[in-house]
Amino acid sequence: AMRLFFSVLCSAVLLATCARAADAVVDDPLDPFAGVPAPLAAALRSFGRDAPRWAYTQRFVQYDRKGREDESWIARFDPSQHYDVQWTLLEKNGQAPTEGQQKKFRKERAKLEQKGRVRLGEALDVKRAVLAPDQSAAGGLLTYEVPLRPIEGSKFPPEKFQVFVRIDREKHVLRAIDLKLRERVRVAVIVNVKAADARIEFVDVLADAGPAIAKI
Repeated sequence: AMRLFFSVLCSAVLLATCARAADAVVDDPLDPFAGVPAPLAAALRSFGRDAPRWAYTQRFVQYDRKGREDESWIARFDPSQHYDVQWTLLEKNGQAPTEGQQKKFRKERAKLEQKGRVRLGEALDVKRAVLAPDQSAAGGLLTYEVPLRPIEGSKFPPEKFQVFVRIDREKHVLRAIDLKLRERVRVAVIVNVKAADARIEFVDVLADAGPAIAKI
């Protein structure tokens, strides 16, 4: 399965200033973001700095082909706990979880955390990011098209997808990441995907911290 992981400004002077900033790149050769557009680099830094600190409640919903709810769960994540009890299943398909379901859920989540996930900076080839051509309808956002890197050990075809990273034009923080399928792709012998898209949305939680993921 493919899973992953997105204010209008009225002053013409401010818009012109931000447009020039969007063309600038980080040019320090020792900086891991060297060659990356400066606003995008700042947005990724602020997210990466604070992402591991958030405790949150997550609601997952899966639908069948007829649009009916097929499975759902609500769980709490607390990064201050030991990795094998960081997740607590609160509800499974509208019911309180059994002890067996809780153990299974924690075991699966701990295994996933130990195995490691593809990080945002690893999946996005940010050094090849370009400002999307038409920014006129973007309002308070800057939109960058960012190629995906191949994922080691995965058959995921990065060249088949477009990724747009949308950041706050004024604050230089993430607002959304949109992924869209360019053309149909075969992901199994009998599975031919004709259309697919995903969105990650970010919100500000604290004034002095980077944004957190609010919805996928």
